[in-house]
Amino acid sequence: MKLIKYNKPKVNEAKEVPGMLNCQIEYEVKTAKGRLDYSGPKFTPEMWHQILSFFRWTNKEMQSESQVRLYVNLKLGRWAAWAFPQEARTGMSARELPVQEIVEQAKARFSFWSSDPSDDWLYFGTVHHHCSASAFQSSTDEQNEWNQDGLHITVGKMDQDIHDLHARLYLDGNCFDPDLSLFWPLDPILATQVPPSMHDELARFQMGEKVTVDFPDQWRANLIEGKPEHKRTERWDMEYYREQPLTFRIDDVMEEIQRECSGVSVSQDQWVEVLNEMCRNQICCIIVEACLRNNVSPEDVLEEVTQIPASF
Repeated sequence: MKLIKYNKPKVNEAKEVPGMLNCQIEYEVKTAKGRLDYSGPKFTPEMWHQILSFFRWTNKEMQSESQVRLYVNLKLGRWAAWAFPQEARTGMSARELPVQEIVEQAKARFSFWSSDPSDDWLYFGTVHHHCSASAFQSSTDEQNEWNQDGLHITVGKMDQDIHDLHARLYLDGNCFDPDLSLFWPLDPILATQVPPSMHDELARFQMGEKVTVDFPDQWRANLIEGKPEHKRTERWDMEYYREQPLTFRIDDVMEEIQRECSGVSVSQDQWVEVLNEMCRNQICCIIVEACLRNNVSPEDVLEEVTQIPASF
């Protein structure tokens, strides 16, 4: 696996001669090379299809993202997944709830894994979906994952027969591009007929196939609907956002739009259609751009305009 992001942009070195001098040197790391080799167990197709079936259910019934945690047990030589309590109808975001797992719930989880309660299960990754949008690592995903060692997978296009995947593996804050054929059991005969350089692509295709199976009832029960909170700021505070990378800002906007629209039963297709209409409407673009440049909201302008005589 190739290193694609490193966690130590700066390295400090100190040298001291007691009573005479103290030297501090800071090195700025411009590039880094690294490799990660994985030799652990692979997913079972049954576990993976349970995850994706759960995702399709949340996408259809809750119109929102959801997530599961991945655990690996090296003694048993297998992976397991579990959906902990999380908010429902959150749009394009997945948020676990800070609920302490009680003994009975833990026993049910281990029972489903066909395992006695044990510390041998290592939390080592997550899987979540992006509803009907494509799979990618959003800025929120990156912020949540960089300090959580393990394999993190995003699944996209949940409304289609073939889903797409985006994966990354974090270790000590360093990000690697994983070869998913190391985690997915390719058919041995088929693997010999395909060049090794294509095994990762083949694994992603097979993992993206729509195979519907049942999943634990507890996963459904752990989707908890809360009363949506709709917050509207009186003014647009742009100073913070101007300092953020464009991709981060776009991700944040999409997540907020999806979350707010989901709360009022507006689908992604509907708000995308409105967005298209806005972009095609020259007057609308002029108004929005003027508001952004001057850090005021359209409501501010409308309130002022309605108080001005029409002759203006």
